[in-house]
Amino acid sequence: MRGVAVDAPLAEARPPRVRANDPKASVRRVSAGASLIVGGMTTEPLKHQFAHMRADSATVRPGGRTARVGQAVIDATIAELGECGYRALRIEAVAERAGVNKTTIYRRWRDKAGLVSTALIERQSEVAPPPDTGSLREDLLAHLRDIREVLHQPGVARLMQEVGQRTAVKDDVREVLDTIWSVRLELSRTIFVRAVERGELPAGADPDFLLQATSGPLYFRLLMLGRDLDDDFLEKTADFVINGARIPERLSPEPPNS
Repeated sequence: MRGVAVDAPLAEARPPRVRANDPKASVRRVSAGASLIVGGMTTEPLKHQFAHMRADSATVRPGGRTARVGQAVIDATIAELGECGYRALRIEAVAERAGVNKTTIYRRWRDKAGLVSTALIERQSEVAPPPDTGSLREDLLAHLRDIREVLHQPGVARLMQEVGQRTAVKDDVREVLDTIWSVRLELSRTIFVRAVERGELPAGADPDFLLQATSGPLYFRLLMLGRDLDDDFLEKTADFVINGARIPERLSPEPPNS
């Protein structure tokens, strides 16, 4: 775990507002708000977005004992999350697995929500734009494989199921998940922006709708049906979306709410 404190103001990490339904919005957002992402670099701005809720704010020497303890606790948290889920996760069990005293965890992360939120931040803080292969189909397959990899990480699918229906009350874990996925989706929509620019899709194609149509089947198949996300399913999903995306009059951006 990187134990460096995040002190930068949140305003510096937030990208500027852009016009709704602008297919190039994500490109500008990546350039303006997350310059460290470009080229596969780590997304420090993503960590800045969590600075207000991150429980682990101690400055530590990289490679020192505090960093090693923190890494052990984060690893133990992810493992426990995968085995028993969020609701049944116990600080005492994490401490025992990590080989530390439970008071160390309470002192540094305060509570279960702070601990799990920090663990998710550390696991998801390196997010890169989707690779540009020069082909919409190959870009899309790479994106689908990335989603599959994330969903197969210990505890992620189970946590998403436990978080459940969205309510007016937003806890730390829900806020972390929302922010992580919103950043990922914002970057991933560039797949369709590039496809329009290359002429592989009509100019009226809606990147946001196409991204939802691409990603949704994976969540439903794994989380609702409990079925495997094999390569054949990913390829069928990609081909289905691409073929449908070539019907411009049905997939143009929705008009803004009046």
